[in-house]
Amino acid sequence: MFLAAFAAVVLAGCEYTGPEEPAAAASSPATTRLETPPPASFEHNVEEVARKLKVAPTDAGMPSDAEPAGKLVLALGPGDYTITGACAGVYGAKLTVTREDGVPEAAYFECKDTLDKFFRHDGGPLTISAVPPEGKPAATGVSVQRNQDPRASALEDFSDWSGEQLQPPVPGELRGASSGNARTGTTLMADPGQYHLDFLCAGPNFAELSVSTAAGAEVLAPVRVPCDGQAVRMPLLLPSKGADIYMSPLEGIDGRYAYRLVPAGQP
Repeated sequence: MFLAAFAAVVLAGCEYTGPEEPAAAASSPATTRLETPPPASFEHNVEEVARKLKVAPTDAGMPSDAEPAGKLVLALGPGDYTITGACAGVYGAKLTVTREDGVPEAAYFECKDTLDKFFRHDGGPLTISAVPPEGKPAATGVSVQRNQDPRASALEDFSDWSGEQLQPPVPGELRGASSGNARTGTTLMADPGQYHLDFLCAGPNFAELSVSTAAGAEVLAPVRVPCDGQAVRMPLLLPSKGADIYMSPLEGIDGRYAYRLVPAGQP
C-alpha cells in the first residue's frame, strides 16, 4: 500500500511533455458570409440593352456616356411601326412617344422583358425615349421598325373603323363593336327602359341581328340587316337590366359591327 501511494504521488507531480493537441481553427468570416456581387457596370448594362434590342451598343437610340437614357428623334412616313424599349441595371423604365403635336404617350415596363409597342403613325416628326428612374449604372435604349405583325395592323384598322362609326356620341349612350365570320355577341349593361338601337355593319351583304335581356328573355327577334355601312335605328324596350346583342354574317365571311343603345329621350 505504501508503494502504491508513492506511485500515485510521483505521477501526480509529472507534467505531460508530448505534442500539443492542435487548436480548433476559428471560422473565417470570409468563408461563412455570402458576398454580395458588385453591381453591373454601365458598360455591361449598355451591352445587355443592345443584346435585347439586337443592335450595336453605339447605334442611335442607345444610351451614351453622358446619360443612361436612350433617345431617337426622327421623321417617319405614314404607316404601322413597332417601337421597342429595353433596360438593364434597374427594375423598370418609362418609354415615351411624342408626336408632332407635342402630346406624349407613356408606357412603363420591367427590365426582365422588352416593351414592344404597336404604333400607327400619320407621318412626320417623332421623338421616342426610354428613361430609367435613376442614373448610371442603369441603361435604357429604344429602337423602331416597320410592323411585321398583320394581326396588330388588322386590330388597329378595326379600332379606327369602329371609333369613326355612329358619330357624334350621344349623352347616356352605351356602345360597342365586334367582328368575326361567325355568330358573335356582347352585353351592354343598360338599365330597364325604352331605347333606340343604332346598328351598322360592313363586310358581308347582310347580317342577322337579335337582342335578348341578360336573363335570356327575347327583346328583338332575329332580323336581317343590310351591311352597307349605313346605320339602322330600331326601337327597343328593355324589361330588365342588360342587353345581349348577337350578330352573324349571312355569307360566313368576316363582318364588322358597331352598335349603341341610346335612351329614347335623346335624338
